[in-house]
Amino acid sequence: MRDFLNKNSSIPLYYQVKEVIKEKIKSEEWKNDEKIPNELELVEQFNVSRSTVRQAILELVNEGLLTRKKGHGTFVKKLQHEGNFMTFSYPDELGKKHIPISAKVIEGPLEYLHIFKLYNSKKINEIIRLRYFKEDPAIIERTYLPYYLFPDILNKDMEKPIYDTVIDDYKINIIHHKVYIEPILLDEYDANLLGVDSGQPALKTTKICETSNNLPILLTISIFREDRSKLFFQYDV
Repeated sequence: MRDFLNKNSSIPLYYQVKEVIKEKIKSEEWKNDEKIPNELELVEQFNVSRSTVRQAILELVNEGLLTRKKGHGTFVKKLQHEGNFMTFSYPDELGKKHIPISAKVIEGPLEYLHIFKLYNSKKINEIIRLRYFKEDPAIIERTYLPYYLFPDILNKDMEKPIYDTVIDDYKINIIHHKVYIEPILLDEYDANLLGVDSGQPALKTTKICETSNNLPILLTISIFREDRSKLFFQYDV
């Protein structure tokens, strides 16, 4: 069965292929440690060139989602371990500059629907912004919020911290955080946004924010440019 791409989109084909494969992995259509189709099969499946498939696979290997086993093929990489708690701290002198890239309502991927415990609706707000430290792009922030809780959030100030909008405008307090951390190598799309070369190391964090009754209401996936960012950890003992 073919997976159809939008060949009229400005988004590169390799990036679209990569995102479809990511969804197959995250939805467990392609299971943990399972061998994926070979390059020629993927060429047929996506109706793209072999070089396009090869670039998508290479970047997924670099990101730690796939692994190659010599003489056997390419496999879904075993899941990484979950961390506990982390907060982010940015010095005030770095400023709070956010540049919106896109803001829209999407049909949420299966993984996100599970995170938000959405069983009757698939609508999710997606906000993508570039966070600056002074005048340098430092972090790509991809934030997702359930539409039923925040139906008009896309009309709010996109340059304001989203946490502040949630608290000030919706009177919802964020109490708990779950954070996943993993090192990655930047793909061409994200590298261009951050103004660096493709293949440079970066840090990816996936942060799930919950209310006092453990309801997940906000998911932020951040890509930190390694030469402009430092993470600060704080926890009680």
